[in-house]
Amino acid sequence: MFAKRLLLLFLAAVFLLSLGNGTLPLTDRDEPRFAEASREMLERADWVVPYFNNKFRFDKPPLIYWLQAASYSVLGETDTAARLPSVLCAALAAVALAAWGARLQNPTTGLRAGLIFLLNLQVFAHGRAAVADMAMVLFVLLAAWTGWEWIQSRRVAWALAFWTALGLGFLAKGPIALVPIAMAGTLAAGLPRESPPHWGLWPAGLLLTTTLIALWGIPALLKTNGEFAAVGLGKHVVSRTIAPMEGHGSKTWATYLLTLPLYLVTLFPGFAPWSFWLPAALRNHWREKTPIARYLLVGSGLVFGIFTLSRTKLPHYTLPAFPFLALLLALWWPSQLSQKTFTRSACAAAFLGIFLPILGFPFANRLFLSSQLRHHLSPHVSESTAFGSVEYHEPSLVWYLRSKTRHFHEPLKEREAVRWMEKDGPRLCILPTPVARKLFPALAPDWKQVTVEGLHVVKGKRLELTALIKPSKPNSHRNTPLETSVQAPH
Repeated sequence: MFAKRLLLLFLAAVFLLSLGNGTLPLTDRDEPRFAEASREMLERADWVVPYFNNKFRFDKPPLIYWLQAASYSVLGETDTAARLPSVLCAALAAVALAAWGARLQNPTTGLRAGLIFLLNLQVFAHGRAAVADMAMVLFVLLAAWTGWEWIQSRRVAWALAFWTALGLGFLAKGPIALVPIAMAGTLAAGLPRESPPHWGLWPAGLLLTTTLIALWGIPALLKTNGEFAAVGLGKHVVSRTIAPMEGHGSKTWATYLLTLPLYLVTLFPGFAPWSFWLPAALRNHWREKTPIARYLLVGSGLVFGIFTLSRTKLPHYTLPAFPFLALLLALWWPSQLSQKTFTRSACAAAFLGIFLPILGFPFANRLFLSSQLRHHLSPHVSESTAFGSVEYHEPSLVWYLRSKTRHFHEPLKEREAVRWMEKDGPRLCILPTPVARKLFPALAPDWKQVTVEGLHVVKGKRLELTALIKPSKPNSHRNTPLETSVQAPH
């Protein structure tokens, strides 16, 4: 009976997090970077080193690229396929949390924990996002669960699962996935003297985790002459910790100190609607300090502590703690609140989770510049069309236009655009409309232009773009845009 409920939970999670994923465009900048890098991995059949726009991409380990490439192989290179791995990982995390909660208390508590994890704002957003976070969250949760079972039971099978999950978590998003080692170590250190933990298994387990990472890491280092470690760990882990990156975080020590409580503030909207009851649950667990409460509090505290001290900050960085918070709240709920309160809250969250994608995503779709360009330019772009842009160099442009052409995007400066368009072959150049009018006051008769207006998501402002299309007709390059006064219609 409980197995059927877990299956229903999984299917409900997949349904909920899949709604609208083909309607809402990939949002700049992370989603299209991951999606395009996975496409290029599939094109190259290089499963070791990711590329974005024909250049190395060292930002994250390869697991999410493997998953997205597998999804493309089944569903094609679409927004829905790019997001599917995150949907499945979030659904599996909800099921794993429900199973763990059932072992700790009862099936009702387990299902409650799974639903709390699934039905909150952060998981609603990142459970469908084409990024690495949800795969990492799944394996952090699995490592935490199997680590708990291993220390409690001392069975080797749980130990193998624990160290394997740690390795896969690292391959998903790097060192933050190793937090469960500290959780398991704290739990083991607290065991009574008459039942000491099997510390002898730890070196072998660390070797297993390291081996899993090395199976990918060593070839990656060799193929990039060590750059993957220098950039992937040096820049994207160490530098991100000690300095803000890409404008995310405090630039001065004064603002850094002021932003230390950031994650305590963002937790409330991010974990809504369940954050209303979370303080009471945490106070109760802190007072009682049961073994499972201490275990989950250690994990949550480590995640929040690490990212609180980091100079680079984004609200979703604390997602690895959300399964622990969901389980803590589910364990506390029966003694304090009614099932009716839980049901009403879950139904309200599910209602929003269903109708926001249905009603909101189609409206948002009309605001995204890159997806508009893809729609209007598709009839004019072939596999041989070279494409470039001036000022607007967003990763989403690469993702959407490379679905039509196998050329890579060329970022151009104003002074380069005219000469670039004069080169042989079909070409497409995208510019802010005022720049297009300045550089190309008149177009050749066979050229076309498309103008779109929408939201520049990263900068948060409206922008009008003009795409100039030079067709592949023979000798069309001889009629340069400066040699004719004919203006193609908008």
